[in-house]
Amino acid sequence: MGFLKKDSDFSSGEHYSVVSAECYFQGTLSVQGSLRVEGTLEGNVDNARHVIVGSEGKIKGDVTAQMVVCGGAIEGNVCAEMLEVLGPASIKGDIRAKKMMVEEGGRITGQCVIGEVEEESPVPAQEQVA
Repeated sequence: MGFLKKDSDFSSGEHYSVVSAECYFQGTLSVQGSLRVEGTLEGNVDNARHVIVGSEGKIKGDVTAQMVVCGGAIEGNVCAEMLEVLGPASIKGDIRAKKMMVEEGGRITGQCVIGEVEEESPVPAQEQVA
């Protein structure tokens, strides 16, 4: 996958934010463009276009993005249009995605809902007889 190459071309005009290997970030991160995590991010990631977790990267929090590529570790729930879990990666949390690909060696611990999710209609409460 080209996203994880260190020499990837980021000159396409899209804005990228990077949490480098030497960096530790704590708090909610709202990203309009793309985010690459090579260090440790402790908190939620909201509204991102792409989230790329490098092989040494770690996110401890929920991730919401159009596309998530995980090559490291995510400890939290993931909600994405497309989720790609690479061979050495692990996700501990629930997943909700329209599409998902897991390479051999990728690990997921949690519930997965893949595909279009139908809206659940509330079940009417049954009357109790005294």
